[in-house]
Amino acid sequence: MDLGRSYHNFVQPVYPNAIRIANHFHVNRYITDALQSICKRIARDVPNYQGKLLKQHKKLLNKRHYSLNKTELSTLDTILKISIELKHAYWFKEQLIHWYDYAYKNNALYLLEKWINEDENLKIDEMDEVLKTFKNCKIEIANYHKCLFTNATVEGRNNKIKALQRRFYFLRNRTIYEQRIYLECNSELLTD
Repeated sequence: MDLGRSYHNFVQPVYPNAIRIANHFHVNRYITDALQSICKRIARDVPNYQGKLLKQHKKLLNKRHYSLNKTELSTLDTILKISIELKHAYWFKEQLIHWYDYAYKNNALYLLEKWINEDENLKIDEMDEVLKTFKNCKIEIANYHKCLFTNATVEGRNNKIKALQRRFYFLRNRTIYEQRIYLECNSELLTD
């Protein structure tokens, strides 16, 4: 589930014994959105050339650090020197990704709480807002490591269907529309 309060309010009384797992896509999205908000705020307050650099390479901040090539690493290093807040927020995001990759069910909650407490010391407004949500849902976030379930496949197919709906908005033949959905969502099964 995502971290919306309505899901919690529904699931708790209906399925009281269910293990609720916060989808890590949604958790990461909170952090990357906060990182982009920090980037926008800083871009307004720095000299023009630094602001342009931040705007040109804002997507670089969302990538995982280990997947960057040498040119991207150099650009990232230049960007992170612009603001200490941006640097802290970027490495905070990387620590969350690292937590997802390396924590296990026995230490997940402890490491998550430690990670949250470290960010509270940074005093960055955008990140503090994210941490309120994380504190309220820390059990659900840590539960990912109990089962390692994710609905990434469902989310991906849902996004493909939404994109198809935008492309074929005026398509009136329901059968063709359903066949296109089947083809879009099962393209990996098709052979040449």
